[in-house]
Amino acid sequence: MIKNEKSATIMKSLQQFINAYQGRGLNIKHILGDGQFKYIRKVMETQRIMVIDTGWDEHVPEVERYIRTI
Repeated sequence: MIKNEKSATIMKSLQQFINAYQGRGLNIKHILGDGQFKYIRKVMETQRIMVIDTGWDEHVPEVERYIRTI
């Protein structure tokens, strides 16, 4: 859970997530997100991570399906 939806907060939280996975030997190659993730694309590309985002009023189908499954 993050305290707000600002780009800097999202970036910090994502970096913690990425570091945790990489610390266990896993590589993140893609991040699926909505329009809020558009602003972190360039930073992620420097780490060779592709950000796949949707429009502002759209949802990522894979994520929505996962939420319904849970």
